[in-house]
Amino acid sequence: MVGVRGLARILYSDVVTLTEEVTQIAYREGSMEINRYVNIIYGYRVNIDGCWRIVSSNDRNRDVLEKLKERISVTPSNECGELAEAELYKGKVDIGKDHIDVDEIVKMVYDLCSEAKGYNITKCEQIVTLRTIHRSIERSNDDVAHELKRIAEVEIGLLGRSSYSLTSFSSNYKAMIIWNPKDVIKSIDLAFKEAVNKMSHMYMLKPLRPYLYGRTIVVLDYIASAALFHEISHLLDSTYGYGAKIVGYKLCSEEVEVYDEPHNIESPSIRFFDDEGVTVKKRSLIENGVVQDLHHTRSTAKTSGSEPGSAYGLFHSPVPFHTTLVVKSGDWKYDEILGDTKKGFYINGVVVASLEEGFIKLVPEYGYTIQDGELKEAVKIREVKIPLSGLRNINAISKNTNIRMSYEKMWLVSEVAPMIRLEAYVQ
Repeated sequence: MVGVRGLARILYSDVVTLTEEVTQIAYREGSMEINRYVNIIYGYRVNIDGCWRIVSSNDRNRDVLEKLKERISVTPSNECGELAEAELYKGKVDIGKDHIDVDEIVKMVYDLCSEAKGYNITKCEQIVTLRTIHRSIERSNDDVAHELKRIAEVEIGLLGRSSYSLTSFSSNYKAMIIWNPKDVIKSIDLAFKEAVNKMSHMYMLKPLRPYLYGRTIVVLDYIASAALFHEISHLLDSTYGYGAKIVGYKLCSEEVEVYDEPHNIESPSIRFFDDEGVTVKKRSLIENGVVQDLHHTRSTAKTSGSEPGSAYGLFHSPVPFHTTLVVKSGDWKYDEILGDTKKGFYINGVVVASLEEGFIKLVPEYGYTIQDGELKEAVKIREVKIPLSGLRNINAISKNTNIRMSYEKMWLVSEVAPMIRLEAYVQ
């Protein structure tokens, strides 16, 4: 809708409602906690000459929102540009199922933390969060886009002591759409077993010898690879410093293809419309190593001549990012990648990943030295630095992929990635 208010043009307006019903089960050092809360936020958004005016309140009294709307309506208008044409979603979509047995989850987390004592684990913390999220966008023409999504999140933290009396820490995080409540129980058990397995590796870690520092070959496991491409995705943010300049640039080796797949049914970040209400679809980002497109809102899409559908943010100016970033699998088996690597490091998991000036830094959970195609010694690697130019040297991509979930600011996003091999700086 385009309206006129004085000399200003109203390009779009809507009323948004975000309702979150949360049940959290937590076991911490022998204490069991079950907490529940419901939070509702109402908002009003209007785009005037490309500039957003947004107000919100969790007060159920709609008069409060009306007063805020009056205040924001008197703010001076700036010229921020245009909004791209978009297919706006209409209708209701339900994602996931209800009927989770909280008592079964309570028993599960208690039994698992009791079991942890047999693995030299001194502290065990588990948090299971069940979220029911209602997201509603009601436009001025009475069209409504409504999404109901049910998500389960599992967080596990373990503290242990090795035979050398050294303290080690292991953690794990998983998120999933509750398609089948029984799968939540399986996910809790799997997350715990993975955390215990990580701890067994932590007990064996040795410091990385200084003479091994420097440029070398690294094989990134699925999670480390996913974290790398999460940071690459920041480069594909249309509001990032490079902007449209990166389109057409050869960023990776020719074997690399990356796309955003918002309809991925295995991903907890599945969605059918973005926070601008735009119908989402698969977006090809990198083909044959060359950047083809970026993440876009309606504003950035208009400027760049692309399509919107990547917006996040109901209560602030929308910003673009991926939903489920998918890196296309290759044709290498796990043992083929290792067997073809004469010397280097295998990187398992990531604690922190960041996009720096000219490179991406990963802080691994742990690593292994590779000698003559075999994993040899478990080592503590402080950091792995991958120059952006080094992305063109990715020379092995696995057949299998795995999914990683994380929060980007307040938004749950996912990456599906294979193992990869490339050069990096290790210390």
